[in-house]
Amino acid sequence: METLEKDKEALSWLTRAWDDYTLNLPLLLPVLLTQAALSAGSFYLIGRYHSLLVAAPYMLFLVTPVSTGANLVYIKTARGIRVRYLDLFSAFPVYGRALAVSFSLGFITMGGAFMLIVPGVVLYLAFCFSEYAVVDRRTGVKESFKLSAAITDGWKSRLFMVFTLILLVNLLVPDIYLITGPLKNPSASLDLKPWTVAAAALKTLVFMPWLSLAMARAYNFLLLAPRAEPAGPETVD
Repeated sequence: METLEKDKEALSWLTRAWDDYTLNLPLLLPVLLTQAALSAGSFYLIGRYHSLLVAAPYMLFLVTPVSTGANLVYIKTARGIRVRYLDLFSAFPVYGRALAVSFSLGFITMGGAFMLIVPGVVLYLAFCFSEYAVVDRRTGVKESFKLSAAITDGWKSRLFMVFTLILLVNLLVPDIYLITGPLKNPSASLDLKPWTVAAAALKTLVFMPWLSLAMARAYNFLLLAPRAEPAGPETVD
């Protein structure tokens, strides 16, 4: 596929994802609200006990698999097939694999980031669809990473566009939850200023699901995109 065609395809992930979002918002809204409510539980535990260790099991056993399972909701929405609310919990039947993939992806990305920022981003873009494969195709840990590396080959610069938008939204749009203080004794508080509440609502209910659908669009496309086969030895007729 030519460079210009790749650029047009990458742009279509965003435009088509917006159509997916607007057409399926009534189905997506319960999923988004459930995720927001579960995430709020982490901040409550931190604020109540002033400890990250107390909140860690909750995030490990509930928030992480639900976040991974949400990928299947976006994948199915982008494919135009029926989405069930229970798809949000699709990572629990493969909990061990889903957790291993999520932690491995985070570890690989952080390892690359410690070397330099660029290697961390490149590694993340290569393996970002491992979390999709484990809930969509029920692949093993190794197979999930191999699949992601294969389908993202030659497309990382286009995925970087969506990744950058996700990063900017997370960095620039405020949340109503604030974690302050040292790691040994953190505090949690609420910022309920009208601007913050409105911005956080847009982030949670509009921007992030739209960009998540764009990533799902990319995943679905790359699964079916033709890939160049490695050149074999020349043969003589």
